[in-house]
Amino acid sequence: MSHTPFILASYLISAAVLLWAALSPMFSQRALLKQLKNRQAHMEKEQ
Repeated sequence: MSHTPFILASYLISAAVLLWAALSPMFSQRALLKQLKNRQAHMEKEQ
């Protein structure tokens, strides 16, 4: 019995987790910047 499928699956899972860990802060930052821009535009409209 070959262990290759288990090894490949563990590599793929590890790669997916590392990719998510690397890209998640970037998406969070974009969402935060968008929210701040919307809030600033709203505050400027009120004045």
